[in-house]
Amino acid sequence: MCSDPLFLFIANKQEHEVTMTNSTALDPKWGQPDGTHDPWVLAHFQALESDVLITTAPKAGTTWMQQILYQMRTGGDPNFDTIDAVVPWLERPRAGKSWQQVLEDYDALPRPRLFKTHCTAEQTPGIGTASIILTVRDPRDCCVSFYHHLMNMTDEAREASGHQRPASFAAHVDNWLQFAAWFRNVRSWWPYRDDEKVLLLRYQDLKRDLGAAVDRIAAFLGWTLTPEQKAKVLEYSSFDWMKAHDQKFSGQTGSGKASFKPGQFIRQGKVGAHKDLLTTELEKKILDRARAELEPECLRFLEIGS
Repeated sequence: MCSDPLFLFIANKQEHEVTMTNSTALDPKWGQPDGTHDPWVLAHFQALESDVLITTAPKAGTTWMQQILYQMRTGGDPNFDTIDAVVPWLERPRAGKSWQQVLEDYDALPRPRLFKTHCTAEQTPGIGTASIILTVRDPRDCCVSFYHHLMNMTDEAREASGHQRPASFAAHVDNWLQFAAWFRNVRSWWPYRDDEKVLLLRYQDLKRDLGAAVDRIAAFLGWTLTPEQKAKVLEYSSFDWMKAHDQKFSGQTGSGKASFKPGQFIRQGKVGAHKDLLTTELEKKILDRARAELEPECLRFLEIGS
Protein backbone atom coordinates (compact mmCIF):
# COMPACT_ATOMS: atom_id res chain seq x y z
CA MET A 1 0.00 0.00 0.00
CA CYS A 2 1.22 3.47 -0.82
CA SER A 3 2.42 5.35 2.29
CA ASP A 4 2.66 8.78 0.71
CA PRO A 5 0.68 11.12 3.01
CA LEU A 6 -0.69 13.27 0.20
CA PHE A 7 -1.89 10.20 -1.74
CA LEU A 8 -3.52 8.81 1.39
CA PHE A 9 -5.24 12.10 2.11
CA ILE A 10 -6.64 12.26 -1.43
CA ALA A 11 -7.85 8.67 -1.08
CA ASN A 12 -9.50 9.53 2.24
CA LYS A 13 -11.08 12.62 0.68
CA GLN A 14 -12.55 10.51 -2.13
CA GLU A 15 -13.90 8.04 0.43
CA HIS A 16 -15.46 10.92 2.36
CA GLU A 17 -17.06 12.26 -0.80
CA VAL A 18 -18.55 8.87 -1.68
CA THR A 19 -19.84 8.46 1.86
CA MET A 20 -21.42 11.90 1.92
CA THR A 21 -22.95 11.47 -1.53
CA ASN A 22 -25.14 8.76 0.00
CA SER A 23 -26.12 10.80 3.04
CA THR A 24 -26.92 14.35 4.05
CA ALA A 25 -24.54 16.89 2.55
CA LEU A 26 -22.28 18.77 4.92
CA ASP A 27 -23.08 22.30 5.98
CA PRO A 28 -20.60 24.57 4.14
CA LYS A 29 -19.60 26.09 7.48
CA TRP A 30 -17.38 23.06 8.17
CA GLY A 31 -15.09 24.14 5.33
CA GLN A 32 -13.35 22.33 2.50
CA PRO A 33 -10.98 19.38 2.93
CA ASP A 34 -7.25 19.93 2.58
CA GLY A 35 -4.05 18.58 4.06
CA THR A 36 -4.79 19.96 7.54
CA HIS A 37 -8.60 20.12 7.57
CA ASP A 38 -11.18 17.33 7.60
CA PRO A 39 -14.69 18.84 7.68
CA TRP A 40 -16.31 15.42 8.21
CA VAL A 41 -14.55 15.03 11.55
CA LEU A 42 -15.74 18.46 12.65
CA ALA A 43 -19.32 17.85 11.48
CA HIS A 44 -19.64 14.53 13.32
CA PHE A 45 -17.56 15.22 16.44
CA GLN A 46 -19.63 14.86 19.63
CA ALA A 47 -18.19 17.03 22.39
CA LEU A 48 -18.34 15.91 26.01
CA GLU A 49 -18.85 18.30 28.89
CA SER A 50 -15.44 17.32 30.24
CA ASP A 51 -13.65 18.02 26.93
CA VAL A 52 -11.21 20.91 26.65
CA LEU A 53 -10.61 22.50 23.25
CA ILE A 54 -7.62 24.75 22.56
CA THR A 55 -8.80 27.10 19.81
CA THR A 56 -5.91 29.33 18.82
CA ALA A 57 -4.71 30.89 15.59
CA PRO A 58 -1.55 29.28 14.19
CA LYS A 59 1.64 30.16 16.11
CA ALA A 60 -0.27 31.83 18.95
CA GLY A 61 0.83 29.41 21.67
CA THR A 62 -1.09 26.32 20.57
CA THR A 63 1.61 23.73 21.24
CA TRP A 64 2.53 25.40 24.49
CA MET A 65 -1.09 25.22 25.69
CA GLN A 66 -1.29 21.57 24.60
CA GLN A 67 1.69 20.85 26.82
CA ILE A 68 0.39 22.92 29.74
CA LEU A 69 -3.00 21.21 29.74
CA TYR A 70 -1.58 17.71 29.29
CA GLN A 71 0.83 18.25 32.18
CA MET A 72 -1.99 19.63 34.34
CA ARG A 73 -4.22 16.67 33.53
CA THR A 74 -1.52 14.14 34.39
CA GLY A 75 0.05 15.97 37.29
CA GLY A 76 3.33 16.00 35.37
CA ASP A 77 4.32 13.40 32.78
CA PRO A 78 7.59 13.77 30.83
CA ASN A 79 7.33 10.32 29.21
CA PHE A 80 4.63 10.84 26.58
CA ASP A 81 5.56 9.94 23.00
CA THR A 82 4.31 12.98 21.06
CA ILE A 83 2.01 15.83 22.01
CA ASP A 84 -0.34 14.98 19.13
CA ALA A 85 -0.85 11.49 20.57
CA VAL A 86 -2.12 12.89 23.88
CA VAL A 87 -3.65 16.19 22.69
CA PRO A 88 -4.63 15.57 19.05
CA TRP A 89 -5.32 18.17 16.40
CA LEU A 90 -9.07 17.78 16.11
CA GLU A 91 -9.64 18.49 12.40
CA ARG A 92 -6.36 17.11 11.04
CA PRO A 93 -6.73 14.27 8.49
CA ARG A 94 -5.06 11.01 9.54
CA ALA A 95 -3.24 9.08 6.82
CA GLY A 96 -4.98 5.81 6.00
CA LYS A 97 -7.94 6.46 8.30
CA SER A 98 -11.53 7.42 7.52
CA TRP A 99 -13.21 10.13 9.54
CA GLN A 100 -15.21 7.41 11.30
CA GLN A 101 -11.99 5.72 12.43
CA VAL A 102 -10.56 9.04 13.59
CA LEU A 103 -13.63 9.66 15.76
CA GLU A 104 -13.38 6.13 17.16
CA ASP A 105 -9.80 6.89 18.19
CA TYR A 106 -10.99 10.09 19.86
CA ASP A 107 -13.66 8.15 21.76
CA ALA A 108 -10.90 5.95 23.23
CA LEU A 109 -8.87 8.86 24.63
CA PRO A 110 -8.52 9.23 28.42
CA ARG A 111 -10.93 11.65 30.09
CA PRO A 112 -10.95 14.56 30.22
CA ARG A 113 -10.12 14.64 26.50
CA LEU A 114 -7.90 17.44 25.24
CA PHE A 115 -7.86 18.71 21.66
CA LYS A 116 -6.33 21.53 19.70
CA THR A 117 -7.99 23.23 16.74
CA HIS A 118 -7.28 26.23 14.55
CA CYS A 119 -10.97 26.62 13.67
CA THR A 120 -12.94 29.81 14.03
CA ALA A 121 -15.80 29.89 16.51
CA GLU A 122 -18.26 29.25 13.69
CA GLN A 123 -16.43 26.03 12.77
CA THR A 124 -15.74 24.72 16.26
CA PRO A 125 -18.04 21.92 17.45
CA GLY A 126 -19.03 21.76 21.09
CA ILE A 127 -19.33 25.43 22.02
CA GLY A 128 -21.47 25.58 25.14
CA THR A 129 -20.63 21.97 26.02
CA ALA A 130 -16.84 21.68 26.06
CA SER A 131 -14.52 24.11 27.82
CA ILE A 132 -12.72 26.41 25.41
CA ILE A 133 -9.25 27.81 26.09
CA LEU A 134 -7.58 30.13 23.63
CA THR A 135 -4.42 32.16 23.70
CA VAL A 136 -4.16 35.29 21.61
CA ARG A 137 -0.79 36.62 20.48
CA ASP A 138 0.42 39.77 18.78
CA PRO A 139 -0.25 39.30 15.04
CA ARG A 140 3.21 40.59 14.19
CA ASP A 141 4.83 37.82 16.24
CA CYS A 142 2.43 35.23 14.80
CA CYS A 143 3.29 36.28 11.26
CA VAL A 144 7.04 36.10 11.84
CA SER A 145 6.77 32.83 13.74
CA PHE A 146 4.78 31.26 10.91
CA TYR A 147 7.48 32.33 8.45
CA HIS A 148 10.09 30.39 10.42
CA HIS A 149 7.59 27.53 10.76
CA LEU A 150 7.38 27.24 6.96
CA MET A 151 11.11 27.65 6.42
CA ASN A 152 11.94 24.94 8.96
CA MET A 153 9.47 22.36 7.62
CA THR A 154 10.77 19.50 5.51
CA ASP A 155 9.81 19.49 1.84
CA GLU A 156 7.66 16.39 2.39
CA ALA A 157 5.79 17.98 5.28
CA ARG A 158 5.15 21.20 3.34
CA GLU A 159 3.76 19.25 0.39
CA ALA A 160 1.55 17.06 2.58
CA SER A 161 0.08 20.08 4.39
CA GLY A 162 -0.45 22.08 1.20
CA HIS A 163 2.08 24.80 2.08
CA GLN A 164 4.81 26.28 -0.08
CA ARG A 165 8.18 27.71 0.82
CA PRO A 166 7.81 31.51 0.60
CA ALA A 167 9.87 33.24 -2.07
CA SER A 168 10.83 36.00 0.38
CA PHE A 169 9.83 37.31 3.78
CA ALA A 170 7.86 40.17 2.20
CA ALA A 171 6.00 37.66 0.02
CA HIS A 172 5.25 35.62 3.14
CA VAL A 173 3.71 38.64 4.89
CA ASP A 174 1.46 39.28 1.89
CA ASN A 175 0.45 35.59 1.78
CA TRP A 176 -0.19 35.58 5.54
CA LEU A 177 -2.39 38.66 5.27
CA GLN A 178 -4.27 37.19 2.32
CA PHE A 179 -4.94 33.89 4.08
CA ALA A 180 -5.97 35.89 7.18
CA ALA A 181 -6.25 32.97 9.62
CA TRP A 182 -5.19 35.12 12.58
CA PHE A 183 -7.81 37.78 11.85
CA ARG A 184 -10.63 35.26 11.34
CA ASN A 185 -9.75 33.44 14.55
CA VAL A 186 -9.49 36.46 16.83
CA ARG A 187 -12.51 38.22 15.31
CA SER A 188 -14.69 35.11 15.67
CA TRP A 189 -13.76 34.34 19.28
CA TRP A 190 -13.76 37.88 20.69
CA PRO A 191 -17.57 37.93 21.23
CA TYR A 192 -17.20 34.82 23.45
CA ARG A 193 -14.65 36.43 25.80
CA ASP A 194 -17.09 36.60 28.75
CA ASP A 195 -18.71 33.19 28.18
CA GLU A 196 -18.50 31.00 31.29
CA LYS A 197 -17.19 28.10 29.19
CA VAL A 198 -14.48 30.17 27.48
CA LEU A 199 -11.13 31.29 28.90
CA LEU A 200 -9.28 33.90 26.86
CA LEU A 201 -5.59 34.25 27.70
CA ARG A 202 -2.90 36.52 26.33
CA TYR A 203 0.36 34.96 25.23
CA GLN A 204 2.37 37.72 26.87
CA ASP A 205 0.73 37.01 30.23
CA LEU A 206 1.72 33.36 30.05
CA LYS A 207 5.29 34.48 29.37
CA ARG A 208 5.26 36.94 32.26
CA ASP A 209 3.91 34.53 34.89
CA LEU A 210 3.17 30.95 33.87
CA GLY A 211 2.41 29.93 37.44
CA ALA A 212 -0.40 32.47 37.70
CA ALA A 213 -1.76 31.31 34.35
CA VAL A 214 -1.76 27.67 35.51
CA ASP A 215 -3.72 28.71 38.62
CA ARG A 216 -6.21 30.55 36.47
CA ILE A 217 -6.65 27.58 34.12
CA ALA A 218 -7.08 25.19 37.05
CA ALA A 219 -9.78 27.42 38.56
CA PHE A 220 -11.55 27.70 35.20
CA LEU A 221 -11.59 23.92 34.67
CA GLY A 222 -12.18 22.98 38.30
CA TRP A 223 -8.97 20.94 38.39
CA THR A 224 -6.86 20.58 41.53
CA LEU A 225 -3.06 20.48 41.58
CA THR A 226 -0.83 19.80 44.56
CA PRO A 227 2.22 22.06 44.95
CA GLU A 228 4.38 19.15 43.78
CA GLN A 229 2.24 18.62 40.68
CA LYS A 230 2.22 22.31 39.85
CA ALA A 231 6.01 22.38 40.08
CA LYS A 232 6.18 19.55 37.54
CA VAL A 233 3.70 21.30 35.25
CA LEU A 234 5.87 24.42 35.28
CA GLU A 235 9.07 22.44 34.69
CA TYR A 236 7.76 20.38 31.77
CA SER A 237 5.97 23.38 30.23
CA SER A 238 9.04 25.60 30.37
CA PHE A 239 10.69 26.74 27.15
CA ASP A 240 13.97 25.08 28.11
CA TRP A 241 12.35 21.66 28.70
CA MET A 242 10.27 21.81 25.54
CA LYS A 243 13.26 22.96 23.48
CA ALA A 244 15.35 20.09 24.82
CA HIS A 245 12.57 17.66 23.84
CA ASP A 246 11.69 19.27 20.51
CA GLN A 247 10.98 15.91 18.85
CA LYS A 248 7.94 15.41 21.08
CA PHE A 249 6.31 18.50 19.58
CA SER A 250 7.51 18.74 15.97
CA GLY A 251 5.25 16.04 14.53
CA GLN A 252 5.68 13.48 11.79
CA THR A 253 4.52 13.07 8.21
CA GLY A 254 2.28 10.19 7.19
CA SER A 255 5.39 8.20 6.27
CA GLY A 256 6.75 8.53 9.81
CA LYS A 257 9.49 11.05 9.00
CA ALA A 258 10.09 14.22 11.01
CA SER A 259 8.06 17.20 9.80
CA PHE A 260 10.72 19.73 10.83
CA LYS A 261 14.46 20.07 10.76
CA PRO A 262 16.00 18.70 14.00
CA GLY A 263 15.51 21.08 16.92
CA GLN A 264 13.73 23.72 14.83
CA PHE A 265 10.09 23.44 15.89
CA ILE A 266 10.41 24.93 19.38
CA ARG A 267 12.35 27.99 18.26
CA GLN A 268 12.20 31.12 20.47
CA GLY A 269 8.73 31.72 21.90
CA LYS A 270 9.54 35.35 22.58
CA VAL A 271 7.29 38.36 22.91
CA GLY A 272 8.24 41.06 20.43
CA ALA A 273 10.44 38.85 18.24
CA HIS A 274 8.87 40.43 15.15
CA LYS A 275 11.26 43.34 15.56
CA ASP A 276 14.06 41.18 14.16
CA LEU A 277 12.42 40.88 10.72
CA LEU A 278 9.51 43.24 10.20
CA THR A 279 10.25 46.49 8.43
CA THR A 280 8.20 49.56 9.33
CA GLU A 281 6.24 49.16 6.09
CA LEU A 282 5.40 45.49 6.67
CA GLU A 283 4.53 46.11 10.30
CA LYS A 284 2.13 48.86 9.24
CA LYS A 285 0.37 46.47 6.84
CA ILE A 286 -0.33 44.05 9.68
CA LEU A 287 -1.41 46.65 12.21
CA ASP A 288 -3.59 48.51 9.72
CA ARG A 289 -5.39 45.26 8.94
CA ALA A 290 -5.90 44.52 12.63
CA ARG A 291 -7.25 48.00 13.30
CA ALA A 292 -9.61 47.72 10.34
CA GLU A 293 -11.07 44.37 11.42
CA LEU A 294 -11.05 44.35 15.23
CA GLU A 295 -12.92 46.37 17.82
CA PRO A 296 -10.96 49.02 19.74
CA GLU A 297 -11.48 47.07 22.98
CA CYS A 298 -9.96 43.98 21.38
CA LEU A 299 -6.98 45.99 20.15
CA ARG A 300 -6.41 47.36 23.65
CA PHE A 301 -6.66 43.85 25.09
CA LEU A 302 -4.02 42.68 22.60
CA GLU A 303 -1.89 45.74 23.43
CA ILE A 304 -1.75 46.80 19.77
CA GLY A 305 -4.12 49.76 19.98
CA SER A 306 -3.14 53.21 18.76
